[in-house]
Amino acid sequence: MLKRIVSLIFIFTLSVGITNDLLIASAKPTQAFSNVDLDKLKTVADFKLLTPSYLGGNYKLEIKEPYPFVISPSVSKVRLHFFDESGQTYLFGIEEHKAGGYKVNRVVTNVDVRYRTSKTRTIVEDFKFNEHGETININGIEGRFEPSANHHILGGYLRWVQNDTFIEMDSKELTKEEMIALAKSMR
Repeated sequence: MLKRIVSLIFIFTLSVGITNDLLIASAKPTQAFSNVDLDKLKTVADFKLLTPSYLGGNYKLEIKEPYPFVISPSVSKVRLHFFDESGQTYLFGIEEHKAGGYKVNRVVTNVDVRYRTSKTRTIVEDFKFNEHGETININGIEGRFEPSANHHILGGYLRWVQNDTFIEMDSKELTKEEMIALAKSMR
C-alpha cells in the first residue's frame, strides 16, 4: 500500500513537472539561435539597436520584445534576454528604445475607499531618463547604476544613452563590473 502511494506521488510530480515545462516552452518568445533574427530586427528598429560585442562563453539569446516576433515596418522598443548555455539561467536583459521622442504609458489607479470604487486610466508621457543611482563612465558617456533592492544580490540596473538610444541592462547574476564591461562593448 505504501509503495502504491509513493508511486502515485512520484508519477503525479513527474507529470506536473513535464506539463509545466511544456507550458513554459510554449510561452517563450523567439529564440535567436543565430544573429539572423537580430540582424533583421536592427534593420526595422526606429533607433540604433546596439548589442554587446563581448560575451564571455556561450549563451542563448531570446528576443522578448517585440512579441510576437513579426518584422514590421517599424519597431520602437526591443527587449533581449541572455541566458546561460543551458537556456535555464537568466544572466541579463537589455531594453532599448529612442532616447528622445519616445512615449511611455503610465497606468494610474485611483481607489475611493469610501464608495468602494476604483478608476484606472493610462497617461501617455514623454520618456524621461531616470538619473537616480551611482554615476558610471561608459566609454566617456555618463551612465547610472542602481544595485538590486537586496544589496546582497549581484547586479542591479545600469542605464545610459548611446547614439540617441536609451539602454537599460538588468541582472541578478552578473557583478556591477561585469555589467559595465558588457556596456562598454555595446556596438
